[in-house]
Amino acid sequence: MPADRRGGVVGPRRQARLGGVTFRPGDVDAVVFDIGGVFTYPDYGPVEERLDEIGVTRPSELSSYRRAHHAGVRALSDARRPTVEHDQDFWAVYDEAYGTTLGVGGHHLAEFRVAVRLGWSWVHEENVRAFHRLVAAGMPAAIVSNNDGTAPDQMRDYGVCQVGPGPLPPVVAIVDSTLLGVAKPDPAIFAPALDAIGRPAERVLYVGDTVHADVRGAVAAGMQVVQLDPFDHHADFDHARCRDLDELLEHLL
Repeated sequence: MPADRRGGVVGPRRQARLGGVTFRPGDVDAVVFDIGGVFTYPDYGPVEERLDEIGVTRPSELSSYRRAHHAGVRALSDARRPTVEHDQDFWAVYDEAYGTTLGVGGHHLAEFRVAVRLGWSWVHEENVRAFHRLVAAGMPAAIVSNNDGTAPDQMRDYGVCQVGPGPLPPVVAIVDSTLLGVAKPDPAIFAPALDAIGRPAERVLYVGDTVHADVRGAVAAGMQVVQLDPFDHHADFDHARCRDLDELLEHLL
């Protein structure tokens, strides 16, 4: 499939949600999940403090902070720069879109960057519960994340999962890019999870929130992929998208 100017792997323009060439529910034997933008989001506490400092009214609903995150993700899809996630200049595009969505403008945007992405411990409880239902239904699962070396601890501390037996739903692998030394979109990052699952890549679904890392990386690895896009910021892409894990489970189960 060709890559469009956003760096995403796409086909003809259409407003696709679930379905199409990147997701065939009847052909899914296992599911691999990203962490950020799926189970966790940037902490909104520091963001609210900075909004107060610069005199911008806080949004009335917490979902506005999730909307701001996904607006930032769309900005990354449009960015014409190398997709190196550890490069802070790359994330400046995300920060600006996040702030603009919340009403931050002008010279305050540069100041506002400090508050964005200070932590990712805001747990998306509904997605976590849906994930637990999926594992309880017998679907093998794994985690693959561009992370800082603490992904296994995060999944335990946030009540998501652990590898093997324990108090939380079990997964077969938790792959952290820092520990592995390979990051998405390099398809090699998926190899440990696919090996642990023991199924062909085309029978495994990857679920993430970005085009540049998740969609491109999973497609390069030969996997199916669904992007979490709850506010339809990527309606002009034709890979499969869904609002949340509850919607995904309607198709998988």
